[in-house]
Amino acid sequence: MTDSRGATTRRRWLGQAGALACLPLAAQAQGSGAWPARPITYIVPYSPGGGTDMVARILAPHMGQVLGQPIVVANKAGAGGNIGSAALAQAAPDGYTIGGGSIASHAINGSLYTSMPYDMVRDFTPITVAGTMPNLLIVQADTPYRSVADLVRAGKGADSKLSYASAGNGTSQHLCMELFKLQSGMDAVHVPYKGAGPALQAVMSGETQCSFENLAVAAPQLASGRIRALAITSARRMQAWPEVPTVAESGYPGFDVTSWQALFAPAGLAQPLLARLNAAAVAALEQPQTRERFATLGMDVTPMTPQQASAFQRAEVDKWAKVIQAARLTLG
Repeated sequence: MTDSRGATTRRRWLGQAGALACLPLAAQAQGSGAWPARPITYIVPYSPGGGTDMVARILAPHMGQVLGQPIVVANKAGAGGNIGSAALAQAAPDGYTIGGGSIASHAINGSLYTSMPYDMVRDFTPITVAGTMPNLLIVQADTPYRSVADLVRAGKGADSKLSYASAGNGTSQHLCMELFKLQSGMDAVHVPYKGAGPALQAVMSGETQCSFENLAVAAPQLASGRIRALAITSARRMQAWPEVPTVAESGYPGFDVTSWQALFAPAGLAQPLLARLNAAAVAALEQPQTRERFATLGMDVTPMTPQQASAFQRAEVDKWAKVIQAARLTLG
């Protein structure tokens, strides 16, 4: 994505995508009919306020301008992203239904849940990866926990009553904490919510004591002082918050988890439609205002070709399958 090996390929693809995005709609429609002739639905499998929702609401207007039809964001939350993702998988592959996908819905859940309403790879056509971001280990600002060590000590006592919030079973927040519990030896009860927004509210209100929250969701409340960041899950500190240490340097070397957001269509999407959706998404991602918005959310913009996105997703599926097996995590 940002390494020199892929830089030339990425520049070439962006040039092609930009050229396609600028073509008259009538010319682009050749080979795919008069598409799009009506609004496109963008399914978000999480509640409003989460990272996947934020990405959708940033990209949808720009993509709609390129394609000449409005793109309507529809939140279908529940079951850790499974309900909305299943709705996308079951939609007709006609280009009129696309959806957001996250590390949870499209790389983790298939290995975590004993029963799934969709196959993470076979039932979807990757359009592009939109961006990547780390998670923050957060607590309410007025708690006594001021470091990772403070929280771990609280979670190791015989009378520990720590609980942690997540955006749902199988989300990156859930898996981050379970991995951290394995490494640290602390204990905390998992309290899943229907999305990152409600999970963040739970921490701020004191319903739960902590969470590994997406930086995109936590950043505004961190800036306002309502929450405290104890650590960040990336391999390096963030330039925007240089005072926040990494989990690795807080005593747990090798801990490195990066969340991501991507766009998908149902499996079987015709190549001309896939090319146009990818071009529209890449054009939206390359907008200066998009990059600025992503930066304020702590996200790196990572546009890819459909082929690159597919390879990226498959690698993530394999990675998290191994982690889940090692941690012996299973959900019904």
